[in-house]
Amino acid sequence: MKFSHLGYIVKNSDATIAAMAHFFPQILVYRKKIAAQQIFVSFMNTAHGDMQIELVEPLPENRLLNGMLEKAHKECLPYHICFEVNDFAEKYQQLIHGGWLALTRPFHAYPDGPLASHLYKPEAGIMEIMSGSTTLLAQGETA
Repeated sequence: MKFSHLGYIVKNSDATIAAMAHFFPQILVYRKKIAAQQIFVSFMNTAHGDMQIELVEPLPENRLLNGMLEKAHKECLPYHICFEVNDFAEKYQQLIHGGWLALTRPFHAYPDGPLASHLYKPEAGIMEIMSGSTTLLAQGETA
């Protein structure tokens, strides 16, 4: 298992990118629409590429994520921690049997992309596991 990124729900990607540019000056993906999840995603890296954040900007029809921002009266909220795993099916089952609640069934965020799932445990918050890297997201079409 390897750390991938920290995810944030944001109201306005441009405003958050501007605010975080000092810490994360490299923009790898900018507001890529992922229709299946009703979001835009942006990925930013530190100058040395040793840490990555994902900005998740919900589309207007994504009531769940918009509701989280509204309820907290915030424009940016920590959302999840993501890990790349070697054996996705095994790790997914291990977490489910360990008491983690699957918030999203395993899905492909974009064609031929890695499998991903968001899981929740009250004591830890939301974690995401992925079967590979987010780097392909910059190249292809999204689902």
